[in-house]
Amino acid sequence: MIPVASGDLFLLSTFIWIGVIAILWFRHERKKENNYDWTITKDQLYNCTRCHLTFLASSNSENITRCPRCNEMCFLRKKKHL
Repeated sequence: MIPVASGDLFLLSTFIWIGVIAILWFRHERKKENNYDWTITKDQLYNCTRCHLTFLASSNSENITRCPRCNEMCFLRKKKHL
């Protein structure tokens, strides 16, 4: 068995904990960097009149899209603001 002094063991465990904290911090920063705003509002949801499926379209700029379940044309009904 290799003799290890208690001071060296304390120093080794300190370096291991600093390494673990650095790795977790790095992962957190990368996750924050790749995080996008994925909030969905009711105004962005399409409702199929045929099969009653509510879904989110792939493009935000379109007013018409196809239902993924029944392939029916679905319209995005925007509210009129006065």
